[in-house]
Amino acid sequence: MAVFFVTYELGASTREPALLAAIKQMPWTQLTEHAFAVATSESDEDLFDRLHEFVDDGDSLYLAVMKMPYRGIGHREVNYWLEKHLRW
Repeated sequence: MAVFFVTYELGASTREPALLAAIKQMPWTQLTEHAFAVATSESDEDLFDRLHEFVDDGDSLYLAVMKMPYRGIGHREVNYWLEKHLRW
């Protein structure tokens, strides 16, 4: 499974619950308020297309592949999740 960094900013918060539900269908950890790491067997294109339906013009949605090594300071549970799921 690949791990992707997903970050977003939505102008209308009414779509956020649906976007979060779509993100949380996969193994995930929350890095910051609007940033997640998700593990999926989907391609980056398929994942982006699936999440893009919750984004309108003027909003933002970015995906990037995450791999080892990584650097970060944060919650212990997030670090454990990353160490378990990220590959070299």
